[in-house]
Amino acid sequence: MLRIVSHIERLLLVHDCVIVPQFGGFVLQSVPASYRRGDHLFNPMHKEIMFNSTLQHNDGLLSESYMKMYGVNYRKAYQMLEEDVEEIKSVLQKRMAVSLGAIGSFHMEKEGQIVFQAGDTEVISVDSYGLQPFHFKTLQSLQQEGYPLLAGENGRKKDAYYIPVNRVLLRGIASVAAAITLFLVVSTPVKELNVATYTASFIPVEMTAKPVPKIIVPEKVPTETRVMPKTVKIAKKSPAALRQDKKEQVKDMPVYHVIIGSVQSDKQANEFISKVNRTQFKQVDKLLVHGRMRVSAGVFDTREQAVAYLSKVRTRTKYYDAWLYTAHK
Repeated sequence: MLRIVSHIERLLLVHDCVIVPQFGGFVLQSVPASYRRGDHLFNPMHKEIMFNSTLQHNDGLLSESYMKMYGVNYRKAYQMLEEDVEEIKSVLQKRMAVSLGAIGSFHMEKEGQIVFQAGDTEVISVDSYGLQPFHFKTLQSLQQEGYPLLAGENGRKKDAYYIPVNRVLLRGIASVAAAITLFLVVSTPVKELNVATYTASFIPVEMTAKPVPKIIVPEKVPTETRVMPKTVKIAKKSPAALRQDKKEQVKDMPVYHVIIGSVQSDKQANEFISKVNRTQFKQVDKLLVHGRMRVSAGVFDTREQAVAYLSKVRTRTKYYDAWLYTAHK
């Protein structure tokens, strides 16, 4: 299997469009759940893969995936990507089919047109993973199968056994069962027994001691106790502490740098920046990423702004290999 296949499959799980530069783009189209009346088939919601040969620009997704997977810079990653694309084209030129695993396959017709045949999209349809199409039988089909029983010989269905039951006997059994249940539910009441009536005493009742008079102790009147509310003092934060809290809130927010150069040391980065036209790049700066110095032409809070600026930067021949780097504040 080609090296590029695993990258495309992984990116299609997150993105609805993945473009292979100078070849075409894979687009995911959501298909809602449907019902087919002809064969009473229910299809769950799923996604279909489509191929658009007009999408040939570099959107940066595959290049960034190569960089993360193989630990190389943007120039090397783009070179590896171009090699994989050229390999696909060379195989198609030989009139051979190219398999992309679960994504599908390509083949070239005699007229030179590339034809894409989509593969199994169940793996890519994450929202409906595990749901399968199923047939739901209609009442008419169930009646044809014998629900209720179809008339056979002597008005009865064949291959069925019938046990005759006397209805009068069945009603009698039901009445007896109801009477027994009612008898068990409604129990006979039993009076309380006087224990003294059924026990013998050796000492006459008249000789027993007189009852001791009860001493009534006046109850204490509870005194009302007031609980004074406590005053809680809330310490006001200093302006420096408020600024620190604000910095911690935005600490994990991503930012996007447009990288136009990569060098080995800080000195080389300064030399690179000195040659940059400041009228074109007013926000040029340097940053350290994984032990290497990068030269940034601008930093943005949203990916859309960064991609738009990256397109402008690549129009200049000197910076055609500029790329995006995502960092955190």
